[in-house]
Amino acid sequence: MLPDYSRYSQVCPFIYGKGTVSRVGKEVKRLGCSKVLLVAGKTVSKLATYQRCKKSLQEAGIGVVEFNENQPEPPDHIIDKGGELARKEKVDGIVAVGGGSSMDAAKAINILINNPPPINQYFGNPKYKPGVPVVMVVTTAGTGSEATNVAVITDTKNNVKNSVIGTASLGILDPEATVDMPPHATVRAGMDALAQAAEAITAKIPNPKSQLLAFDAIKRIVKYLPVAVEDGKNLEARGNLLVASNFAGIAFNDALVHLGHAIAHTIGAKFHVIHGEACALALPEVMKYAAAVDAERVKIVGEGLGLEFTGKESATAVGEKVAEGVRSFIREMGIKPLRELGISKEDLLSITDLIFEDPTYQFVPREVDREELVGILENMYENY
Repeated sequence: MLPDYSRYSQVCPFIYGKGTVSRVGKEVKRLGCSKVLLVAGKTVSKLATYQRCKKSLQEAGIGVVEFNENQPEPPDHIIDKGGELARKEKVDGIVAVGGGSSMDAAKAINILINNPPPINQYFGNPKYKPGVPVVMVVTTAGTGSEATNVAVITDTKNNVKNSVIGTASLGILDPEATVDMPPHATVRAGMDALAQAAEAITAKIPNPKSQLLAFDAIKRIVKYLPVAVEDGKNLEARGNLLVASNFAGIAFNDALVHLGHAIAHTIGAKFHVIHGEACALALPEVMKYAAAVDAERVKIVGEGLGLEFTGKESATAVGEKVAEGVRSFIREMGIKPLRELGISKEDLLSITDLIFEDPTYQFVPREVDREELVGILENMYENY
């Protein structure tokens, strides 16, 4: 059931299609930019997609200032450094090339163009002067950050993940830009998108657009992620995963993610587990939790996974069935249990109180007490 009231939108336009990276220069010029900060990590800066993007900008007469120092789960001090370079060079646009880390860094750096550093003072604070146009060239199919109004940044002072508010002006979705993703990175990205979609469907305040896009995203991920892992050059699979990631991003930007991401963010910050893996490991137990809130919406997740229901299942049975469906899929994709990642059950339970402090916890469809959360974490550890 959808609520009586919901809100949905889209933060920016997107251009999808094979070879669309070659349009970057033209599109950036159309946005009125003459000199841009090109944001990427060291690995991405060596890829052909990055070079094509740089060439396109230069051929359009756009000045390019390269900032290739970004890191996974971008830390606050890297954002401050990028902001300092952007101000010094007086850029009037930003182009991000990469996955969620590059896109999040670009959105955060944009805040510091017309506002004083450090970035930490803008965590959860939308009150700042607008920046410049930001264009995202997406090279992974996972975070959907090109479609959201948040950027996740590592707060190194408190050793937690936090977020700032910021959006892109345009997203470039070129399947060819994702073919260099190795199998393990492809899986991790797909897991992130899968969790985002499932949590958007089971959100506190869902909406028809998010539900539709998230359901479609799950179906595409289940069908095409195994194909892309087997054959990374398969453009049909790569394109469908890119669309799935984008749809999941649009979906959760309105409906929001909840308990699964609160758990995953905390595990990632504490134990440095890759975000997509942590999301995948949390998802089965979170679906059981969500079924007790609204089993019909958890059924939608299950149907996206390819499961069938008689209509006579109890809420508990629905939750268990979808949880096992998720487990089966993530096992197929090679996601390892926490014990194989070097995390003991005692280690996992030690983060219980920190989960309540994660920003996404405030969006849970139903509050949990500490005892229930401990039970969810124990099951997360023991049932996989």
